[in-house]
Amino acid sequence: MHHFFVSDIHQDQAVFSDEQAHQIGRVLRLRPGERVMVLDNAGWQYEAELAEVGRRVTAVLHARQPAANEPAIHLTLFQAVLKRDNFEWVLQKGTEIGVTRFVPLITERTVAHPPHKLERWQRILTEAAEQSRRGRIPQLAEPVRLADAWAEAQAAELALLPWEGAAQKTLAAALAGKRPSTIAMLIGPEGGWTDDEVENGRARGLIPVTLGSRILRAETAAIVSAALTMQLIGEWG
Repeated sequence: MHHFFVSDIHQDQAVFSDEQAHQIGRVLRLRPGERVMVLDNAGWQYEAELAEVGRRVTAVLHARQPAANEPAIHLTLFQAVLKRDNFEWVLQKGTEIGVTRFVPLITERTVAHPPHKLERWQRILTEAAEQSRRGRIPQLAEPVRLADAWAEAQAAELALLPWEGAAQKTLAAALAGKRPSTIAMLIGPEGGWTDDEVENGRARGLIPVTLGSRILRAETAAIVSAALTMQLIGEWG
């Protein structure tokens, strides 16, 4: 069953956006009477029956139930802005894994200046959430400088800073015996964290951790960190 996040819901009817109408009628070639899953991005999902399928697409909503497939943990991924398509890949795969919020970072070694792509990034998050059957679309913050991100990271129950120089503490050791409800994960740019950035993070209570002896690309480190965190705290069964 295809899943769609729909903002226009009134009582027992959902009205799909023009883009969704094109996808439903022209790409998926669905017809009236077929069933889809409608999500309101507020914690509920509805089994729905398509009523109109044309330039306008509507559906009649039936059984309402709590949205499924959302992790119990709130994982915020603070990701330094990356070059080319790498940042978008992190958004897509991070959504599939279960990241709740993305915060694009500007760090000392960030070489890719954040383009005006928030609308495109939001569309990537929505499509990835529908494809992976998430119950909510991850939140997306405006790009911020690292100096302005420390406070939000500190507010999490556990704040982690993967860094190739943190040879003594693994991610598994940092999570051992813990079940925090909120985790902040900070991933650096292509050139990595500077020593000053790591020390500033450490001084604010962030825990530098190692992901192993092999050096990972920034986008790989983001996905490995998120996936290992979900696995270590039991979100993947």
